[in-house]
Amino acid sequence: MFYMTALGLGLAIVAVFSGQLLDGVSLLALAQPGAFLIVVGGTLGAVVAQSSPKDFLMGTKLLQWLFHPPVSDREETIQEIVGWSKIAYRDGALKLDSLADEIQDPLLRNGVEMIVDSYDPEYIRDTLLMDVHIRDARLRNAVKMWESAGGYAPTVGILGSVIGLLHVMNGLGDVSRLGAGIAIAFVSTIYGLALANLLFLPLAAKLRAIIFELTLRDELRIEGLTMIAQRKQPRLVERTLVAARERSDNVINIRRAA
Repeated sequence: MFYMTALGLGLAIVAVFSGQLLDGVSLLALAQPGAFLIVVGGTLGAVVAQSSPKDFLMGTKLLQWLFHPPVSDREETIQEIVGWSKIAYRDGALKLDSLADEIQDPLLRNGVEMIVDSYDPEYIRDTLLMDVHIRDARLRNAVKMWESAGGYAPTVGILGSVIGLLHVMNGLGDVSRLGAGIAIAFVSTIYGLALANLLFLPLAAKLRAIIFELTLRDELRIEGLTMIAQRKQPRLVERTLVAARERSDNVINIRRAA
């Protein structure tokens, strides 16, 4: 996951810098610490101002998904659930009690515990789906932080441009100050547009895609747990989950191609 993000960002940076070099413009023209501080600091301040502490921390923690996405192998998940269904179908749901404490995933552990306690299958499905929907709503709200950063950065870049122009206007009598002011004015806009379109917005789109895949995975898990609670035959459980996985793969591929 991370290498695709790094590859895409690297290609964009190389393309921009190469185009600048082909036009005969030095790369040092983009090295403007003042403009960078205005854009990055202003964007960060706007994001912090609009976010609650919980959303800001969650949005920051989501960055680790670029290195370690939470979506596990669904084939492994299917085989695990089918194994539980065999135990429950052959020996009864109470036999799963000894496995519940070893399950690390909260959703799966909660589902297995409800199966052991003989909860109604529809209640199990509705409860777990509600947990997933609440979690997804919180995650999407946290991702909006990066979408907002993509909206704020160009505007703050324009603000930096105005500040640079004011610097130019105040220094019309001193020719030595004109170059610095003009540089800040134009480079601030470049920084704002680059951060928004090459970093923040692609980052938000990737995190939304991970959340979407996470939802599909958990819906598949919930269906399997519900079928175990209904005492369905393990072979039927496996066939149903495999078919559901294939459908979700098609949905993911269509979404990626769109």
